[in-house]
Amino acid sequence: MELRIPVQDLSRALTLMQGVVQRKNTMAILANVLIDVGTDDDGAGRVTIAATDLDVGVRTTRPCEALESGTITVPARALADMVKVLPGPDVTLKRLPNNHVEVKSGRTKARLNALSPDEFPTLPTYDDVNFVKISASLFSEMVDKTVYAASTDETRYNLNGVLFDPSAGEGGDRNHLTMVSTDGHRLVRVERDFEDLSFPDEMGSVILPRKGLGEVRRLLDGDDDSDEMEIGFHQNHAVVRRGNTVLGMRLIEGTFPDYKQVIPNMADKVVRISRADIVGALRRVIVLASDKTQPVKLSLKADSLEVSCSNPDTGEINDDVAVEYSGDEVDIAFNGRYLLEALNSLSDQNILLKLIDHLSPGVVVGVDETQHLCVVMPMRL
Repeated sequence: MELRIPVQDLSRALTLMQGVVQRKNTMAILANVLIDVGTDDDGAGRVTIAATDLDVGVRTTRPCEALESGTITVPARALADMVKVLPGPDVTLKRLPNNHVEVKSGRTKARLNALSPDEFPTLPTYDDVNFVKISASLFSEMVDKTVYAASTDETRYNLNGVLFDPSAGEGGDRNHLTMVSTDGHRLVRVERDFEDLSFPDEMGSVILPRKGLGEVRRLLDGDDDSDEMEIGFHQNHAVVRRGNTVLGMRLIEGTFPDYKQVIPNMADKVVRISRADIVGALRRVIVLASDKTQPVKLSLKADSLEVSCSNPDTGEINDDVAVEYSGDEVDIAFNGRYLLEALNSLSDQNILLKLIDHLSPGVVVGVDETQHLCVVMPMRL
């Protein structure tokens, strides 16, 4: 195996692999990337680079000068770090007889340990996947607004991802997508309508894993100028394709909670607030909050909201925020970090805080951003 490729092209390809490659595992081969050199049907050289942790796999193909066809695996992190600092403009990778790989660029030459490609897990080809084309920027936005609230508690496996629900929207149209995440203490729901798109009837709701979505974001942030991506499902995998890169992720098994029951429908206390004002107040107050729970108290009165925190170990702090409100007074406490993250995920400059009482969940939604809402469970005062 031997190839020559521009340093920048190889570096971009290896960057896509870094989040997938496992650095600590019982299988040494999973710390490596698979490099497969060959030619396409037209005789042009190509190199396919792949990585997997058995739950998420990514494969990308780039043009190259294929000096000798063949396959090898090399340590992903070592190769990526080395390629970043090579003088360029090209780099040559050559498999040596003793199962090493020689890396040459300009006057720089190195040798990396390699492992046989026979040990590398076989990645699905996904040739029979029914892909649907959607807006990459819109999908990225939905992921950014939901994935932060997915649970990191491995014992609640069904909450370790984001619900992907292409159920019919108003009028039965199949161009409506809902994405939901929750960790049991907060919930985020984002809905969007995609133009010129109709999700297939057989495409039902699934739970996309948090790590897999992180790698999708890495892929969509790449150097592809197109605002188009494709998504499909194959058995127990979700598959995302963009350009010459394919990413597959194992779906989370289990039942996602009925999120519609969590969202309060009868909130009688509705407060209009400048998002910048409430975010600023929370950032100032949260500095004295406990590191573990970060409780922040909200005291709501007519046209006034006091944000405060009292910590027996450090002291107390409060901040007043002007609001539009004329209802009954109410005191309620939230985890300050949860509330702050919800507000930061909103794009609207003015938000509505909807409350019932100090024991019921609070709802945060943009005044004009009604398709994105955040629910935060209260804490006891």
